[in-house]
Amino acid sequence: MNQADLSLAAALRHALHAHPELSGQETWTKARLMDFLMEHTHLALYDRGSWFYALCRGRGEGKIAFRADFDALPIEETCDLPYHSQCPGVAHKCGHDGHSAALALLGLTLERTGADRDVTSSFSPPRRWGPAAKPAPLC
Repeated sequence: MNQADLSLAAALRHALHAHPELSGQETWTKARLMDFLMEHTHLALYDRGSWFYALCRGRGEGKIAFRADFDALPIEETCDLPYHSQCPGVAHKCGHDGHSAALALLGLTLERTGADRDVTSSFSPPRRWGPAAKPAPLC
């Protein structure tokens, strides 16, 4: 990991934080994450509707997967950060903006280093809403 990648990930996190979307409404968030990975990596991206995953093909056998939620909560943000929420009544108060940016940073790192096995990075809505909620599989 290098300083340039850390700076890109921090800028992504700030953009996600400033534009939070509630669960089931994450169209901008998903598009921003996909655009970021397309712009900065050659990872294969697989769009699955409300979620997507990035795949880094490894040099050897085996697989590993990582996952990050990307929804926000219906909470008013009261801080005065330069990248505070621009959406009244919606904020990233549970860290999903940071989780998603960290997973994107993994993608940047894999772009530079490769991997010894296949690495799947799943960016998905939460698993916790409602009795009929179905989790996004990790591939």
